[in-house]
Amino acid sequence: MTVKTERRESRARIGFFAGIFGILTNLAAFAVKITVGLISGSVTVAADAFNSLTDAGSSILTMIGFRLSAKPADSDHPYGHARYEEVTALFIAMMMLFVGLLFAKSSIEKIIRPEELSIGIPTYIALCAAIILKIIQAVVNFALSKKINSQALRAAALDSRNDVLITSTVLLSVVIMGFFNVNIDGFAGLAVSLFIICSSAVTVKNAVSPILGAPPPQSLVDAITEIVKSRPEVLGYHDLAVHNYGPGANFASIHCEVDSRDDIVSIHNVIDGIEKEASAKLGVVLTIHMDPVDRGGQNEEES
Repeated sequence: MTVKTERRESRARIGFFAGIFGILTNLAAFAVKITVGLISGSVTVAADAFNSLTDAGSSILTMIGFRLSAKPADSDHPYGHARYEEVTALFIAMMMLFVGLLFAKSSIEKIIRPEELSIGIPTYIALCAAIILKIIQAVVNFALSKKINSQALRAAALDSRNDVLITSTVLLSVVIMGFFNVNIDGFAGLAVSLFIICSSAVTVKNAVSPILGAPPPQSLVDAITEIVKSRPEVLGYHDLAVHNYGPGANFASIHCEVDSRDDIVSIHNVIDGIEKEASAKLGVVLTIHMDPVDRGGQNEEES
């Protein structure tokens, strides 16, 4: 098994775990909220419950996206299927945006026509439990997204964070109404919905950017050039091009200048070693074009 295959399968395992974790926790949150919502007659809590059910659907999308992205390259997709992760992130971000717009609409309606809520102690407990559950979700997904540099898991983490804000707003408005007899549910909900819409828009941009061909990270460019420069046989280099086809699917090409008087077989072995090192250390499929140069009276040039 190649290093690239191991990395791809490792990402798939982490994505599958994140999906299962999201499905179970979101279904648990939905069950708690919908039970309390039906018992108390609170439309707000019931709506929040169905938001959790939507999140379970997002987790299913995450699982599907990671499973598809792990497929090896084929004749129709010679560079692999890793961009399925970015497509998944885009779907999740669009769902977040849709929820934010619906929540804004609901909040404006509550500002115009405030509704009296009938919520007791069980509702407070249920909402607090849901908040804690969502915080755990956000922490786990943020940690996993950093571990494998996944936009899909980052989108899921941001969605969980937004749900913390939504449920916290529901809880806060109920507490304030109970203690001060002032209904701020609609105003607080509108503020949170605007935050969710802005956050979703940023997530959409981050998901679309690599699909459209964003420049490679400078850290990756520096890492490739460091490997190239580490070989004394390479006198200079130029025309480095890096193409990304999804997380862990980077392809690059570069021109390396070598002494025209050196043995061609020895130089080829050096070039081959650079390509293998880039694959092993960076997961980059690097193709090097050798440019023979005459060193007679010329300084070594790097570009």
